[in-house]
Amino acid sequence: MTVKIFVSHSSKYRDLAASLKLSLLALESELHLDIRVSEEMAGATDWRQWIDDNVQSADIFLLLYPHAAMEMGWCNYELGRFYVQDSRRPVVCIKNTDIAKPPPAFQPYQAYDADIEGLGKFLKELFATGELTGGRVLNAEINKLSSDFHRRAREVAAELAKHFAQARVREHFYERRLVISLAHLDRERIDREASMVHGNTEGLHLLGLNDAAAVRWSALAAQLGENGSWLEELEQAIATIPTGALPPALSPFRSGSVLYIPLVVKAESADGVLREVVLIFVPTNAERLLPLLGWSFPRGMPDPVKYLLHLVRMMFRARWDILEPRYQEAKFKRPTPERCAELAKLVLDDYDEMQRESEAQGNSGLDRFYASFHRDLRGELSDATDAWLKATADLRDAVDLGPEQLAALLKTLLQNNGHWLNLASRQFMHVVQDMS
Repeated sequence: MTVKIFVSHSSKYRDLAASLKLSLLALESELHLDIRVSEEMAGATDWRQWIDDNVQSADIFLLLYPHAAMEMGWCNYELGRFYVQDSRRPVVCIKNTDIAKPPPAFQPYQAYDADIEGLGKFLKELFATGELTGGRVLNAEINKLSSDFHRRAREVAAELAKHFAQARVREHFYERRLVISLAHLDRERIDREASMVHGNTEGLHLLGLNDAAAVRWSALAAQLGENGSWLEELEQAIATIPTGALPPALSPFRSGSVLYIPLVVKAESADGVLREVVLIFVPTNAERLLPLLGWSFPRGMPDPVKYLLHLVRMMFRARWDILEPRYQEAKFKRPTPERCAELAKLVLDDYDEMQRESEAQGNSGLDRFYASFHRDLRGELSDATDAWLKATADLRDAVDLGPEQLAALLKTLLQNNGHWLNLASRQFMHVVQDMS
């Protein structure tokens, strides 16, 4: 009589699955184990039928979950096929020690941590106590401290724990990673609907994506919006990468207050067609980049002058990065009401983001702000501030925005921005006079 175990795993961890099988077989005694892993499938086998036959006839469904970024599509499919026969059979998950909980579909079931103690508990309940085998004891000796099988079980647990630890080490170097599996309309164009994006939790969350399932290229492009120029650049280069051309230098993008640089670290092709691209996202240190970007100030420049220049930069950014592009779209492209609402939100979000960056650089505070302008300008300064607060409140409170209304609100903010720039230019005159 045998106990049949179906081992569900990602093909990336086939070596771990093979090691697990050999380790378990080395511990069988009174009853035999029949352990099925997909890599042992014979050539020319109908693989869907093989999965159905072996999953539905299994006594135990065992998921190996070494990393939270593991692709779960086929594992979830196999679990679904396991349910078809009898949902009361044991479903077991062995997860790595740095993972808080099993993947969503497996959370209702027993899980073991992949350290020596957790794996030892799994082996004890599989072989000696009958917890996972309906009361059938596979090898009672494993539970006897003086037996050779008990010693062997501890060695097996330690060896498997090393394999799981190695999976953690391999992934540790790619904390923000994205994997794009490409489908093509022809050799020059990708199929945006069929090309799928997945990756590790950190990489997906960085882009605002859910790590529960893969997402389409088209959905990623929509999610990134104006922040997705790097994705467009990658798409343009896809036809040339299989020829041996180096991957393109992709545009940085901002997430929160941090600037990230996307880097292509791996590309796989077959027959001259790119099949998969792997990217990682490297955070930059903005302060160290400023001198390279021409944003450094002379070392001896007084702090009040530096602060005034900082304010002017923010005014320029507000005009040409935040307001002008959205005003042009509202004025001349006749966006839908949904797009108008999105544009309004982008403007407000960008203002908020600019304020957070200013605070992070230590350039916030009303006292410092007003003190940076001559007293003769402070009345106009207060009026400009009130006008800006009212204009942004009107934009935030607007409902059922149409393109004309949105363009009018953005024009008001542009006029307010012009007033700010006028005040800044007059303040520079005061600064120059003080230097004379």
